[in-house]
Amino acid sequence: MENQLFKITQNAVIKDVSGRVLVLQHKTGKWLLPGGKIHKGETWLGGLQRELREETSLTDFQISRILDVDSWTEGDEGYYVVTYLIEVLGEFPIKLSEEHAEYAWISSQDLEKYDFWNPKIRERIRKAF
Repeated sequence: MENQLFKITQNAVIKDVSGRVLVLQHKTGKWLLPGGKIHKGETWLGGLQRELREETSLTDFQISRILDVDSWTEGDEGYYVVTYLIEVLGEFPIKLSEEHAEYAWISSQDLEKYDFWNPKIRERIRKAF
Protein backbone atom coordinates (compact mmCIF):
# COMPACT_ATOMS: atom_id res chain seq x y z
CA MET A 1 0.00 0.00 0.00
CA GLU A 2 1.36 3.42 -0.99
CA ASN A 3 1.43 6.25 1.55
CA GLN A 4 -0.55 9.43 0.90
CA LEU A 5 1.67 12.50 0.68
CA PHE A 6 0.17 15.82 1.76
CA LYS A 7 0.83 19.41 0.72
CA ILE A 8 0.51 21.82 3.61
CA THR A 9 -1.30 25.11 3.36
CA GLN A 10 -2.01 27.50 6.19
CA ASN A 11 -4.11 30.54 6.84
CA ALA A 12 -4.84 32.98 9.61
CA VAL A 13 -7.89 34.42 11.29
CA ILE A 14 -6.56 37.90 12.10
CA LYS A 15 -8.61 39.53 14.85
CA ASP A 16 -8.35 43.21 15.79
CA VAL A 17 -8.84 44.74 19.26
CA SER A 18 -12.57 45.27 18.65
CA GLY A 19 -13.00 41.57 17.79
CA ARG A 20 -13.42 41.92 14.02
CA VAL A 21 -11.79 39.47 11.61
CA LEU A 22 -9.93 40.35 8.41
CA VAL A 23 -11.15 38.65 5.23
CA LEU A 24 -9.82 39.09 1.70
CA GLN A 25 -11.72 39.02 -1.57
CA HIS A 26 -9.94 37.02 -4.24
CA LYS A 27 -10.10 38.42 -7.78
CA THR A 28 -12.62 35.66 -8.55
CA GLY A 29 -15.04 37.43 -6.18
CA LYS A 30 -14.86 34.77 -3.46
CA TRP A 31 -13.82 35.67 0.08
CA LEU A 32 -11.09 33.89 2.03
CA LEU A 33 -8.55 34.15 4.81
CA PRO A 34 -5.00 35.35 4.25
CA GLY A 35 -2.52 32.51 3.82
CA GLY A 36 -1.30 29.95 1.34
CA LYS A 37 1.10 27.13 0.61
CA ILE A 38 4.47 26.61 2.24
CA HIS A 39 7.22 26.91 -0.36
CA LYS A 40 9.97 24.35 -0.72
CA GLY A 41 12.67 25.05 1.86
CA GLU A 42 10.42 27.19 4.10
CA THR A 43 9.49 26.44 7.67
CA TRP A 44 5.80 26.63 8.59
CA LEU A 45 6.42 29.92 10.43
CA GLY A 46 8.51 31.38 7.61
CA GLY A 47 5.78 30.48 5.12
CA LEU A 48 3.07 32.03 7.27
CA GLN A 49 5.12 35.21 7.77
CA ARG A 50 5.74 35.50 4.03
CA GLU A 51 2.08 34.93 3.10
CA LEU A 52 0.76 37.45 5.63
CA ARG A 53 3.34 40.03 4.55
CA GLU A 54 2.55 39.50 0.84
CA GLU A 55 -1.24 39.46 1.22
CA THR A 56 -1.83 42.07 3.95
CA SER A 57 1.53 43.75 4.81
CA LEU A 58 1.27 42.39 8.38
CA THR A 59 4.81 41.73 9.65
CA ASP A 60 4.62 41.95 13.43
CA PHE A 61 2.32 39.36 14.96
CA GLN A 62 2.06 36.57 17.47
CA ILE A 63 0.02 33.42 17.08
CA SER A 64 -2.53 32.99 19.87
CA ARG A 65 -3.42 29.39 19.07
CA ILE A 66 -4.27 26.87 16.36
CA LEU A 67 -7.97 27.19 15.53
CA ASP A 68 -8.41 24.32 13.11
CA VAL A 69 -6.63 21.54 11.23
CA ASP A 70 -8.33 19.96 8.24
CA SER A 71 -7.40 17.69 5.35
CA TRP A 72 -8.86 16.63 2.02
CA THR A 73 -7.83 14.91 -1.18
CA GLU A 74 -8.24 15.93 -4.81
CA GLY A 75 -7.48 13.03 -7.08
CA ASP A 76 -4.06 11.72 -6.05
CA GLU A 77 -3.16 14.88 -4.13
CA GLY A 78 -3.64 15.26 -0.38
CA TYR A 79 -3.83 18.60 1.43
CA TYR A 80 -3.63 19.75 5.03
CA VAL A 81 -4.69 23.22 6.10
CA VAL A 82 -3.76 24.66 9.47
CA THR A 83 -5.64 27.77 10.60
CA TYR A 84 -4.05 30.02 13.23
CA LEU A 85 -5.65 32.72 15.37
CA ILE A 86 -3.66 35.94 15.34
CA GLU A 87 -4.78 38.84 17.51
CA VAL A 88 -3.32 42.23 16.58
CA LEU A 89 -3.18 44.96 19.21
CA GLY A 90 -2.92 47.96 16.92
CA GLU A 91 -3.88 49.03 13.45
CA PHE A 92 -1.64 48.23 10.53
CA PRO A 93 -1.81 49.50 6.95
CA ILE A 94 -3.27 46.80 4.72
CA LYS A 95 -1.66 46.44 1.32
CA LEU A 96 -3.25 43.68 -0.76
CA SER A 97 -1.40 41.41 -3.15
CA GLU A 98 -2.22 41.24 -6.86
CA GLU A 99 -4.43 38.20 -6.29
CA HIS A 100 -6.88 40.12 -4.09
CA ALA A 101 -9.39 42.82 -4.99
CA GLU A 102 -10.68 44.00 -1.62
CA TYR A 103 -10.61 43.41 2.12
CA ALA A 104 -13.09 43.78 4.97
CA TRP A 105 -13.07 43.67 8.75
CA ILE A 106 -16.12 41.65 9.73
CA SER A 107 -17.99 40.77 12.91
CA SER A 108 -19.75 37.50 13.73
CA GLN A 109 -23.03 39.03 12.52
CA ASP A 110 -21.50 39.60 9.07
CA LEU A 111 -20.47 36.00 8.38
CA GLU A 112 -23.53 35.05 6.33
CA LYS A 113 -23.15 38.09 4.05
CA TYR A 114 -19.93 36.79 2.47
CA ASP A 115 -19.55 34.24 -0.31
CA PHE A 116 -16.54 32.30 0.93
CA TRP A 117 -14.28 30.21 -1.31
CA ASN A 118 -15.19 27.19 0.80
CA PRO A 119 -17.95 26.90 3.45
CA LYS A 120 -15.35 25.59 5.93
CA ILE A 121 -13.78 29.07 6.01
CA ARG A 122 -16.93 30.40 7.69
CA GLU A 123 -16.65 27.65 10.31
CA ARG A 124 -12.99 28.43 10.97
CA ILE A 125 -13.82 32.10 11.49
CA ARG A 126 -16.75 31.18 13.74
CA LYS A 127 -14.30 29.34 16.03
CA ALA A 128 -12.44 32.62 16.56
CA PHE A 129 -15.62 34.38 17.73
